[in-house]
Amino acid sequence: MNLDRLPALWADLIRSPASLPVALALSASVLALGFFAYRLVFASLSRLAGATQTSLDDLLVRRMRLPARMLVALLAMHAFISLRGGELPTLHKGVLLLELTLAAYLAIEIAETLIIDYWLAERRKVLLPALVRHLLLTILYLVAGLSIVGAVTGVDLVPLLATSTVITVVLGLALQDTLGNLFAGLALHSERSFGVGDWILVDGVEGQVIYVGWRSTRLRTFSGDVVILPNSIIAKARVQNFCAPDRNCARNIEMLVALGASPEAVERAAQRACGEVPEVLREPAPRLWLASVTPLFQRYVIKFWIADFERHDLLESEVMKAFFRACRDEGVALSPAAAQPALAVEIRPPAGAPGPAEGAAGAAAGAVGPAADPRAAPAVLAAIVVAPAAPPPDAHL
Repeated sequence: MNLDRLPALWADLIRSPASLPVALALSASVLALGFFAYRLVFASLSRLAGATQTSLDDLLVRRMRLPARMLVALLAMHAFISLRGGELPTLHKGVLLLELTLAAYLAIEIAETLIIDYWLAERRKVLLPALVRHLLLTILYLVAGLSIVGAVTGVDLVPLLATSTVITVVLGLALQDTLGNLFAGLALHSERSFGVGDWILVDGVEGQVIYVGWRSTRLRTFSGDVVILPNSIIAKARVQNFCAPDRNCARNIEMLVALGASPEAVERAAQRACGEVPEVLREPAPRLWLASVTPLFQRYVIKFWIADFERHDLLESEVMKAFFRACRDEGVALSPAAAQPALAVEIRPPAGAPGPAEGAAGAAAGAVGPAADPRAAPAVLAAIVVAPAAPPPDAHL
């Protein structure tokens, strides 16, 4: 049989309207053949999907089943309307519009799965940002929809929409902020400054990224609140990502110790404190350095690394409590200057100086004049100082 003559035979068949029984019989035949082809095709696709290692093809086959069945039913209805001589032209155009829409949907879904999900994501390990993906799909569906409507109705809507100055101006003014946020979101996604699950600090807000959309980005703060930031603000602000370049992040805590404390004892206390907290990473190793020495105290900085920024406040507290206990065992007195600066230091007169009343008066007078005793030394108040377990001879100056 010459298959090239099938279109001509079909045109001759529908040139004159068929009777209702003939039209029903032929449309039922088209429906049966369509479902037979549907079962045959999807059985083959299911076998191929089961033989592969990826699950994308299985998902695609499941998503294509319902649209394919609907397309077969629409083809049978189209055949019935055509055999009846094209009666009910509005219904005929509606069926044709649905057929082309389903066909476009299937084509776009297949292309999305094969190109974006399989070829880029699984083969090339390139993760296309969700915002870019949604934008591409929106453009494809918009162009396909306008083309289908134009083909069915006979009106070409794509040039009309593209060349309409009034529509362009109205849309540009109405969507000015939205488009600004959209393009800012595209820039953020292309740079991959942060992603969902990262902890960031932006515009004075610290939180975990839970959603990155077309217009805005949502952060969940430590208190559980959700903050919505427009993408245009994020694009202009300074962003600090605590989870980049990897999930490990460093924390610094400052501790003030008495002037008479031995640096070696402080270092042993810091190493012991970091070792007592299991979630403090051993690699990189914790560090300690003497940041400054003042007339009141020594200021040390303990730096350690953790793997979960969400728990940084709790882990910092655990390290400080462990350091407090270690200092007590090492005989290191903590300085009270940070907690109560006004009561941290008193002037203790040397031996043979005047009594308490006279000494207090002399200290008050000497605070602003040259009569202060140069031998007087600062001493930490006993009410605030941490009593060491075994105080060394030079614990107090």
